[in-house]
Amino acid sequence: MLPSATPVPESEPPLRGTENPALEAGGRALLSRVTQGVQLARRGRFEETVEILDDTRKHLRGHPVAELAPVLPGILTDLGLAQVLCGRFGQAEDHLNEARDLADARRLPLLGLVARHNLGCLDLYRGDTAEAITTFHELAHLMPADRQEPLRVDLAEAYLSVGLVEEAGRTLAEAPWRSGGDGTAVTLLEAKYRFLDGDRQGALHLAQRVLEGLGPSSLWYGVAHRLKRVALESAGSRTPVQRAKDHLELRTPAVSQPRPPSEHRGPTHPFATRHLAASETPSTVAAPEPGTESDPGDESGSAGNPGPEEAGHRNAWDSAGTQGKLSDARRALERFSWAGARTGALAPGPWLGAAARDPHVVRAGLESALQAGDPATALEWAELDRTWSDWLVPELGACDDPEVRELTGRYRDALENGGGPAASAYARRWESAQWRLPPGVARRSREHPGPVLEPLLSNLHGRAFVHYTVAGAEAVALVAVDGKVHQRCIGPLKRVRRTLRAFTHELSGPLPLRRSTEAVDVCATPPSVTGQAPTRPGAEPGGVAAALVSDTLLGPLLPLIGERPLVVTGDSYLGDLPWGLLPALRGRPVRLVPTARSWAEPPPVKSGDGRVLLACGPPPGGAQEEVAALAGVHSGAMVLEQARRGPLLAELARADLAHLAGHGRAGASTPMLSRLQLCDGLLLACDLFPLPSAPALVVLSACWGGHGFGGAGGRPSGFVGALLARGTRTVVASPVPVDDARTGAAMQGFHRAVRAGTDVSEAVSEHLGHIGFCCYGT
Repeated sequence: MLPSATPVPESEPPLRGTENPALEAGGRALLSRVTQGVQLARRGRFEETVEILDDTRKHLRGHPVAELAPVLPGILTDLGLAQVLCGRFGQAEDHLNEARDLADARRLPLLGLVARHNLGCLDLYRGDTAEAITTFHELAHLMPADRQEPLRVDLAEAYLSVGLVEEAGRTLAEAPWRSGGDGTAVTLLEAKYRFLDGDRQGALHLAQRVLEGLGPSSLWYGVAHRLKRVALESAGSRTPVQRAKDHLELRTPAVSQPRPPSEHRGPTHPFATRHLAASETPSTVAAPEPGTESDPGDESGSAGNPGPEEAGHRNAWDSAGTQGKLSDARRALERFSWAGARTGALAPGPWLGAAARDPHVVRAGLESALQAGDPATALEWAELDRTWSDWLVPELGACDDPEVRELTGRYRDALENGGGPAASAYARRWESAQWRLPPGVARRSREHPGPVLEPLLSNLHGRAFVHYTVAGAEAVALVAVDGKVHQRCIGPLKRVRRTLRAFTHELSGPLPLRRSTEAVDVCATPPSVTGQAPTRPGAEPGGVAAALVSDTLLGPLLPLIGERPLVVTGDSYLGDLPWGLLPALRGRPVRLVPTARSWAEPPPVKSGDGRVLLACGPPPGGAQEEVAALAGVHSGAMVLEQARRGPLLAELARADLAHLAGHGRAGASTPMLSRLQLCDGLLLACDLFPLPSAPALVVLSACWGGHGFGGAGGRPSGFVGALLARGTRTVVASPVPVDDARTGAAMQGFHRAVRAGTDVSEAVSEHLGHIGFCCYGT
């Protein structure tokens, strides 16, 4: 498992402060009991751990060993966490607060941090996920390197508990894993993540690994058995509601609560890693811990018939008395079951209550509508699927917070001094600071926004609207055209993901001349692409891969959409595609929007006097030549040939059309830290938020300018997201590297077309789409 503290030493050092040999021997015996309790916890036997540690704590009262600084706070820290995992939340809170106070009084900062970490786990298990996430982010830059691993695992567990699966996956991928040790708890968490992410085979493989290493007496064995059973059952003909119930219960933390043998109810979820530990304890150091699984109770509707191997678990949030965290979701799922047998597909509405913010309820509504052959209702659910997490994830406006601004400056300085680990550390702190901020208006709002289909259809004006979504293990497209909505299957989601990743990976390779200081690999090395050869091999960048993506995403839709212009939105599996490179879209106007509502209810048109801003930073020379040539297209434009951040931001606030050219770099894991090289340093995407207003049209002639638009949650990030949030209606940018040699002339053609009154999306399709640029927004 993941040790969160130093391993117990082979031989115990002398106990200083005890001159009486009998007292010393007694102290050693008590500390040996602590070691025994920790070892039991490492095998998932938490009830026994609590019994041993609580008994040891009582015997230590008044014993000279207890006066040794780390002993009592260390034991209380371990005991409190073990009690959390057994569902004894009141006792756990008392002991963890006492441990924290003792650690502070005895000047043991590391033990104090561990106690705060465990208090965060208590919040998570009692159902206060937002508070837990805040606590884990507060500790992220305070914990030493050897404690980062369990902290990141607990953060991933918190994300999973509320359905932020992509955030959990990224957190696990970035965790500083250490070699050695028992990885059972992390294996269970990864298995749960794989299952919730749709990788059933991967989840089964990891669950089996746990089962092979443990016996039936271990809590983890029961957890893995539960996960394996549910994963096997999910391969059958389970309904969307049944799948949602499985996911709802599996993602929620669990506690160990042994029951009478007659009550063999099933556990609910494989768990994560915790840390029973205080590395500052002299002769014994506690270790990390895993969690448990539990039965959701009668209303959960969990699948199958759990066996005795799964007994003794309970949903932590139910155990804490916070059933309200799940009751709305459970009631909504029961209503789906009732309606499916009587009235057909249910449309989302105020009746959902808090369940409108539950991803698995929303996905059940979407899939139920598709099963019922009601794509119009499915489109309403798909829209909600893009926005359900608004109440959880940080708002982009948080970039203007004082602490965030300070970290932005430090990150910028670190980059300008060579980047490296310092820049990466500040980037992580920047992101953590965002999660710690109070919720903004979007996160506080609980009103259902109402149906989107009618205003969407009325605003298409001859276009076709396409929403790429997911149903079970399949990628699906919902197409609104000529007043009707249609559904089309795209193919297995895993295959679609592989195809898209291979395409974007190929495009991230080096170009002879590019507007980026170095290559950025935007995704992991892709698996090989399987499937039939494409019917239209491409000659432009992307070649065969572009044709394969085109056939995959657009082949099933072409009979419906014909030659119409497109408005496209979709799930995050699409990533940041350069849509104009796809053969089926050459010369076709395409607008990419965050959600259907952003097209149905566009922002007001900005009134202005046609002020144009043309700006570039230092070389490449092509960018400077490009801006000079565009000055001939836009007579009277404000030209900043050696742009600096302050003057550029001031002019952006006054412009109606802005064209920025230069070196671009993507923020690898944080798109809001993407940057454009200026003459006095870097312009970061987050620098745009203090702008009082932004141009109606912005063109980013740089590598990776569109990076981050296709993020999770229906909320675009990066330069495009920042500009749209500040009121820009349309952004033209490339989500891939830009070929400097081909861009200048293409940009001149684009600007001439726009100046002549051509629609921006049409001008992009005619002049820029074939070199990777896209049209974002309305």
